[in-house]
Amino acid sequence: MAGAPKGNKNAAKKRLPWQQALKRSLTRLAEKEGEDSPNYRKGLDKVADQVVQQAAEGNKDAWQEIGLRMEGRPGQAIELSGPDRGPIPVLAYEYVDVEKEEE
Repeated sequence: MAGAPKGNKNAAKKRLPWQQALKRSLTRLAEKEGEDSPNYRKGLDKVADQVVQQAAEGNKDAWQEIGLRMEGRPGQAIELSGPDRGPIPVLAYEYVDVEKEEE
């Protein structure tokens, strides 16, 4: 059987105080906006509406935020090189099986 033993709580969500504070604040925003049965998702919708409105008005930061949330970050190239941007040195090694040598 693979996986964590029964009762293991390592993967359980840990308390995230910043996330909890944001959810409470978003709930208060929804209450302030007069939402029926306010919750943090309705508050988040209000914030999203503002971001979309700002993007429509030409705000580049709002465009970027929408792009990153919708499509993710673009791929990044990583250059690997050795000293002085030369090739990466490769060391050769020989595997010795001690048990076979004794025979």
